[in-house]
Amino acid sequence: MSAPTNPDFEQYRQRLLLRRRYYPIYGLLLVITGGLGVLGLASLYLDNPLSLLAYDQPGGLLHVFLLLAFLAFIIGGILCIIYAFRAPRLAEIQRYRQSERHRLFLQASGSSAPWWSRLIIRILLSLLALLFCAGGMLVIAQFGPGALDGWTYLLISIFLISLVGYFIPRELRKLPALSAEQLAQSWIAGEATTGDEARVENTALPKEEE
Repeated sequence: MSAPTNPDFEQYRQRLLLRRRYYPIYGLLLVITGGLGVLGLASLYLDNPLSLLAYDQPGGLLHVFLLLAFLAFIIGGILCIIYAFRAPRLAEIQRYRQSERHRLFLQASGSSAPWWSRLIIRILLSLLALLFCAGGMLVIAQFGPGALDGWTYLLISIFLISLVGYFIPRELRKLPALSAEQLAQSWIAGEATTGDEARVENTALPKEEE
């Protein structure tokens, strides 16, 4: 059964597919990390594998938790790879579309802001800028103006300060208008929704033809 020919629906389907492009890479990194961790722990217990269960030994309980964590990495990586090659279903696209519209509505009304504009993020960036600035000044004071790493630290500090003092506030001022425009375009495109969506709910969508 064919999927609804809704431009808005297709737009969000393409966004989901774009987000999943890098899932195989993330999954492979998780599998490699977990596998190396398991091999590293196994090398410590080759002579007596059952000693891993001896919780009274130093580090025994910690190694058990690490083993479980590495196994979780492997399982999560495999699931991530499998999920990447599965076509998004209609219900997934509908949930994603609703969440995106809700986010745009909150941003357009000024009730919400992206994570990178939160106060705690800006405070952390400011503290990091101060650390780089202090480090750069100390390096230059100790080794002279020819210390390139000191000037590098100062440039990083200036960049972080410009983020907090100029770029983030500028993007926040433009955010409501941009979010309102995107939300209006989404609503206009979404008016083409037909009753076919309800009949094909929870069915896999065919992948886009190359």
